[in-house]
Amino acid sequence: MADSRVALEAEDWVRREWLPQKYSQKFHRERLQLSAGGAFDFDAVSEDNTIIANISTSGGVTSGGNIPSAKLQKLRADMLFLTMIEAEKKLIILTEKDMFDLCQKEKQNGRVPLEIKFIHAESPETLAKSLKEARAIASREVSPQKQ
Repeated sequence: MADSRVALEAEDWVRREWLPQKYSQKFHRERLQLSAGGAFDFDAVSEDNTIIANISTSGGVTSGGNIPSAKLQKLRADMLFLTMIEAEKKLIILTEKDMFDLCQKEKQNGRVPLEIKFIHAESPETLAKSLKEARAIASREVSPQKQ
């Protein structure tokens, strides 16, 4: 079975290293109250609560070269929850450039709430390589096998 720990490592790296370097403050996971009354666990919340983000390590193309519709739906759900909170900056952090490009295209086509900003956080080379390998293993596991 594919090991999802590398995706969690990448998410931790973004929260622990990349975001603090970019925004000069610490970030942590936090469950926040939504305007509709429920709660949601956000991947990164700044110390002063002005920046709230969700992090994605998903690629922007499937192994077959298609648009990853399920992964886009997950990002759309994350965007919905971001629209239901108060924050100066509402971010979707993407570690994969192809997914960042796909999301930017969605935004240009008017399919993303205006208050949501996409940011590409380029992973260190070793982490990026591990993510790519983990995705390849997961892809092989779910691909139909020729008999």
